Amino acid sequence: MMPVEFFSATVTEADRKFEQACLKHRLEHRFYTHPQTGPNGEALNLGVCRLGPANADNRLLVLSATHGIEGYAGAGIQTGWLQQFGDMELPDQTSVVMVHLLNPWGVAWNRRENEDNIDVFRNVLYCDHPSEPDPLYDRVDDAMDLEHWPNTGSESRQKQADALIEEYGIDGLIAAIRRGQHHRPKGMTYHGDGPCWSKSRLDEVVVDELTGARRIAVIDIHTGFGEYGEGLVMSYDPPGSDRYRRVTEWFSGDIYTPGSDANIPDHTSRLPFAWIESMLSGSSVTAEILEFGTFDPADIGEIFHANHHYHVYGDPLSPEGLEWGSRYRRYCYPEEDEWKQKVWRRGAEVIETTLAGLSAWSRENEG
Repeated sequence: MMPVEFFSATVTEADRKFEQACLKHRLEHRFYTHPQTGPNGEALNLGVCRLGPANADNRLLVLSATHGIEGYAGAGIQTGWLQQFGDMELPDQTSVVMVHLLNPWGVAWNRRENEDNIDVFRNVLYCDHPSEPDPLYDRVDDAMDLEHWPNTGSESRQKQADALIEEYGIDGLIAAIRRGQHHRPKGMTYHGDGPCWSKSRLDEVVVDELTGARRIAVIDIHTGFGEYGEGLVMSYDPPGSDRYRRVTEWFSGDIYTPGSDANIPDHTSRLPFAWIESMLSGSSVTAEILEFGTFDPADIGEIFHANHHYHVYGDPLSPEGLEWGSRYRRYCYPEEDEWKQKVWRRGAEVIETTLAGLSAWSRENEG
């Protein structure tokens, strides 16, 4: 298969290609079926595959579609890697676990969020430890008035936004929304009030596939930030920590540290995937976010607001809802060969580099 063929246009196609890659190398795999269906009645699944021994000391966990529609990129990387390297001899005491389409509902419905308007990435972080409310979030949410979005008019919305920008600055407004909240279930970046379906299934996978591991590396694949096709490796761990040092060393210092841009908040109160250590006694986790750039956010207009409105307050299958959903999908998933080729090359490179880093981490402990 050519690299562009690793990628898919529908969740059904993505599941089929993922399963074919597993079957090609006789890899252990399974699917969890989501309780809801896609817009055309299609089944939605979360797939799991393991390459290597079930009792390995070192395990790499690779996730796609934590943010729903962004998952086509990660699914393409996972399928391509399994197709090309599914029969490779891994380093000693190492296995790779793929979680394919963690939020399949969001992939099928052109949403970052899940069926309950929950941001799954933030649900993973905060479902058991709610973040502190930010009063500025409520002011921004009220000003956006997404329930009545088609009727308020862009001029009226911009006037309110300009007043808030003058008071708090554009970065302050973006950060308030991007950090999210627990108290407005219909608002943007809703964390949820407990583990959602995807988080519960991920917990099961962690127990089933990672129990007994001494060292766990995580790659969580996203899109929408950075230059077109560029794959930024991020560490959410604080500089100076062993986890941050490891990722920096693995990638020769070429990593992005969240917090310098309001679009990528640092989440310092809850570190992504550190919760795995609390579930698995004796395990240590080092996590990376792999973020692929698409288009300039300044050029996308109000697609985030419009897509939110039609899913939460309107009809996503109406002509208007479908149009905005299509535009939203294109921002998160440019279906262009050049972009797919860049994503595949960088994704495979990051997996290879992380596996080498996991081996180095093992030797470091032995030394």
